[in-house]
Amino acid sequence: MPHAWIEYSKNIADEAEVQGFGRCVHDAMMETGIFPLAGVRIRINRIDDCIVADGKPENAFVHLAIRIGEGRDMETKQAAADLVFERISTHLKTLADRTPLAVAFEMQEIPGPFSYKMNNLHRHLAAK
Repeated sequence: MPHAWIEYSKNIADEAEVQGFGRCVHDAMMETGIFPLAGVRIRINRIDDCIVADGKPENAFVHLAIRIGEGRDMETKQAAADLVFERISTHLKTLADRTPLAVAFEMQEIPGPFSYKMNNLHRHLAAK
C-alpha cells in the first residue's frame, strides 16, 4: 500500500495535464514521506462511457482514489491527503482554466486484518 486509482473522461485523454497526471500523483505520494516506494501502485483508466453533469460533451472529470494501510494517526493522514490534493489541483489548474472540469479525490484506509499482501519489491528495490 498505497494503491491509487485514477479515472478520467475520454474527452481529455490527449491533454498534457492528463498525460502527466500519473507521474504527478506518484510524486505527490512520495513527497508525503509516509508511503513505502515498493507499495505504490497507480492504475490509470480512461473512461469512455460517462455522463458528466448536464451531459454536454465538453464536460470532463478526473477522479483519484488512494487506498492506504492502517496505522497512521489522523494528523498524518490529513497532512498527506492535503498535500496530494494540493499537488493534483495545481497540476490540473491549467486544464480547468480552459475546459469544464470536475476533480475529485478521496483517501481511504483499509483495516489491517483485511489487507493481504505478497510483495517482494522491497527486496528488489533494496538490491539496486
